[in-house]
Amino acid sequence: MTLRETAGGEQATGPWRPTWSPDRTRPSLPPLTVVHDPGDDYAFMAAALAAHTPASGRITVHPTPVASAPAALAHDLLRSMGKHLPHDGSPEAVGWAAQAEIAWRAAAAWMSALRIGHVVVTRTHRISSRHFEHLFALRELTGMRLTLLCHGPVPSALATVLSALAHEAVHTLAAARRALAATEPADPPTAARFAWWEAAAQFPPHPGEPCFLLPTRRTPSRAGLQAASRRLEAGVLPLPAAGRFGLEPDEHTTLLAHRLHARIAHPVHAAALALRILTGRPQAQLPHPTTPGTNPRTETGRWTGTPTWAAGLIEAGGCFGNLDRPARAEGPLRLSPWDQTAVTEAARTCALHELPAPGSRRGRTRGRPGSTRPGRSPRQPADRDQGADDDQAARR
Repeated sequence: MTLRETAGGEQATGPWRPTWSPDRTRPSLPPLTVVHDPGDDYAFMAAALAAHTPASGRITVHPTPVASAPAALAHDLLRSMGKHLPHDGSPEAVGWAAQAEIAWRAAAAWMSALRIGHVVVTRTHRISSRHFEHLFALRELTGMRLTLLCHGPVPSALATVLSALAHEAVHTLAAARRALAATEPADPPTAARFAWWEAAAQFPPHPGEPCFLLPTRRTPSRAGLQAASRRLEAGVLPLPAAGRFGLEPDEHTTLLAHRLHARIAHPVHAAALALRILTGRPQAQLPHPTTPGTNPRTETGRWTGTPTWAAGLIEAGGCFGNLDRPARAEGPLRLSPWDQTAVTEAARTCALHELPAPGSRRGRTRGRPGSTRPGRSPRQPADRDQGADDDQAARR
């Protein structure tokens, strides 16, 4: 069952948008709790920060001060799940800031895939009415338990909502600790679950860190890895060949998976890169993200299940697709030119490089008569004369 089917029980026909009103609240939702801390006692804040235990399905969100942009709180949610956005000033960062709906869909997709069931938000006496609307829309969609901490007077926007919404008011530190300790996992945790919450050490990237080669269907030789290391001027760690990843990751695969979890905030981009690693296929031939229970295979048939490290990444991509284009038919993963560029940049951010094309060290390949390679203009007459001189010299 998808997020939207869980939320409303009806087939959605358009993209999900983070809009909400009190009359659109499901009565079956977990409790909404408001912790009142009018004196701004640090003990309440310390309890909220200590409640951050992603392994148990509970995260604490500390809103960025005076960040009123519609996407700002969604960005804070992503960071609380260990997802880091592109650096400020980059084209990708500009896109994230401008597209609030994309950011909220991304937050919802990661919450579902990573089994986040309880969200604690501090400093809610300073967030905007629009952020409250987005937050309650996210609660309606995901069914999460929501705990709000007001370290000052309750803002009018929240007071208006609370007058029409069933909730529990907490005024003491002991009661606050009990409320903060509650868990509401989307699914019971399993022993085979990948510890994605241990990826924090992989951001930001470390100078001189080892890198990887995008897997192909052949395992690189030791000589090939050494040649790649010289070319990249960094250590290269081996990975299994495409289609030969086990259900449980080895040490090198765990390191790469932690980078994917920590350095890629967009679920579809993370899923696309995970699928490239697993299948060895180029971006234009990737299968659509599927849930772990569907047992996808490579063309060789070796891969009969989703490895634990990739399951959350691929599921998040599928969840985002359901929220973004619910009427889309299943088939190959369709990436826009912007998405393709972002996936390439994400691979670079994770220090994941492609093997050099065969024959690339032999120099320039000869094109077809009359053809022009992409990004190059036809040679000028002087260039043709020089090419003729080179041919004559070669015959001698």
